[in-house]
Amino acid sequence: MGLGNYESLFGAHLASLLAVAGSIGGIVVAASLLRRTSASGSGLRRAGRIILLASSLVVLLLSLPFVSSQGDGEVFDSLRVTIWYTLLTVPVQLVLGLSVALLLTRKVRGRQAFRVMFLLPYIAPTVATAAVFELLFSLRPDSFANQFIGLLGARPLRWLQEPRGIIPLIFQMGPLSSSGVIPSYWTRWASGPSLALVSIVFFSWWVFVGYYALIYINGLGSIPRQLYEAAEVDGAGKVRSFFSITIPLLSPTTYFLTLLGVIGTFRAFTHLYVLRTAAAGGTADTISVEIFFTFFRKAQFGYASAISIFLFLIVLGLTVIQQRTLERRISYGN
Repeated sequence: MGLGNYESLFGAHLASLLAVAGSIGGIVVAASLLRRTSASGSGLRRAGRIILLASSLVVLLLSLPFVSSQGDGEVFDSLRVTIWYTLLTVPVQLVLGLSVALLLTRKVRGRQAFRVMFLLPYIAPTVATAAVFELLFSLRPDSFANQFIGLLGARPLRWLQEPRGIIPLIFQMGPLSSSGVIPSYWTRWASGPSLALVSIVFFSWWVFVGYYALIYINGLGSIPRQLYEAAEVDGAGKVRSFFSITIPLLSPTTYFLTLLGVIGTFRAFTHLYVLRTAAAGGTADTISVEIFFTFFRKAQFGYASAISIFLFLIVLGLTVIQQRTLERRISYGN
């Protein structure tokens, strides 16, 4: 009840929790100060900020395992899954979305039809697209995914039902394990995301790349053509124009999609819940799915609310960090 829910969530290891909070604050402060330091600034001052950043990182790496071991292991495991899901989806969707947008802005026949084709998985019902994807990545040997990797000489995989990490699977290793709080915690990270989670990541790419491309198309349309003409007169090639004109002037769009993507991956639920399987052993359950199970299956309403507050604070912190680190790099062309 009350604050006891947070004690169950984080455990009684208050020192480790304070160390994590302090190290994250130290990393943010040190990174912000380093960004403001000019090349002509004091070398001693810059060295001190680098030491602050390095020491904060070390404290964070050492204290996180103790917080995870003392608190609710299921919640922190789901948080690790969520972080992997974010890291594997947002950057790739930005790159693929921009690539598709550049292709769809070319004057080719049937351009509008291709735009609708890429956007269709996003506007279609999530349950319907998930059902189609589940058939494509079925564990049956004759499924599309297993037939495709069979052409590459690989054996059929279990895909959405595989709980093992992709690192042991790629290198054909046994499950990674170690003793001790710190080694065992980071060994789980070293195993990488499970193949079940990676399969759901493929689904996210398929669904959201079209949406990212649509936003990037609007951003590309707002760039004045006179800038490219002037660059061509000055002798700049297409590659130079892309990195000197397109990328900087698309920075507001990239910032918006990055912010939206990080928030969206932390709060994503529907497709994760539909595609998850019990055979995956919880390796594809993000923190939003964990909140759902705590609330509806375990009927622990207060504890689910505590986890929700924890998730809100994480999203709020990530949003503030993104604003402080990315907002100053935005170019509006003025």
